[in-house]
Amino acid sequence: MNYKVLPLLKYFHALSQTGSFTKAAEQLSISQSTVSTQIQKLEHYLQVKLLTRKSKHQFTLTQEGQTLAEEVAHLLGSLNNQLEQLQQVEPSHANLTISASTSVGTAVLLPIIAKLQNRYPDLMLHLQENASKKRFFEDGIDIATNYGVADETFHSVYLMEVKKYLVCSAGYALKHGYPTDLKAVTKHRLIAQADGKHEWHSLFARSHIEIGHPQIQLVSSNLAKLEAIKLGLGIGLLPHYLCDPNRKDLLVIEEIDVSCLNEPLYLICEKRRKNEGKIHWLMSKLEQEFSEQ
Repeated sequence: MNYKVLPLLKYFHALSQTGSFTKAAEQLSISQSTVSTQIQKLEHYLQVKLLTRKSKHQFTLTQEGQTLAEEVAHLLGSLNNQLEQLQQVEPSHANLTISASTSVGTAVLLPIIAKLQNRYPDLMLHLQENASKKRFFEDGIDIATNYGVADETFHSVYLMEVKKYLVCSAGYALKHGYPTDLKAVTKHRLIAQADGKHEWHSLFARSHIEIGHPQIQLVSSNLAKLEAIKLGLGIGLLPHYLCDPNRKDLLVIEEIDVSCLNEPLYLICEKRRKNEGKIHWLMSKLEQEFSEQ
């Protein structure tokens, strides 16, 4: 075994995971030049080119580099799992970070987190808002939620189908009328999420309805969309977990079927970590809680 190589793998792992000399250096609390020097040493000992450098700070992994990065990530994940087992760390004592959208985190996950932490007092679960790109290593994320088709680059666990409903306030309906078909909806002001999935355009396109230039008012999130609807600013599409059937100030427009916009919600984690005791335990607990709702 080439023992000179082993200490250098942590630098290569940090670099391959973060994709940046700057971020790898921050992760390891060292200078960028030290990271660069250690990578050069690794290439020298292996007699293999691992990076193609585009500039001082930009690079891509070569085929050999990509193969090594995947193998190192897998082995470090397995080693971490073995160390946990040796130390007999109780999963219910874990300190983990879950990343989710603001609405899913607030309306769905927080009540479950409170339930689990009441049941397991030594468990600490942090909730972090989703970024558009899941950067587990870089952002210190252990588990995240993800909409849509299961992403094959991650380990995924199905949670539920998120149903969508067309909603307006009772006051808005009295003032502007209550639409009973999609054609009528195009004449109303529509509330949409600024960085969302263009649900209105998708809905009208699937229904083969010409929409011209609809009035679409943008807000920052699904929770902001709910508040805008409650204030009578327009009609919006909301996930079922934000549509309380007992609310008298909100009307679900049941005459219009928008089920074509329903989508699955998954829990995801890095594949290399799926067998870690605490990750596997928490994903199983969350899956169970969702199945019992």
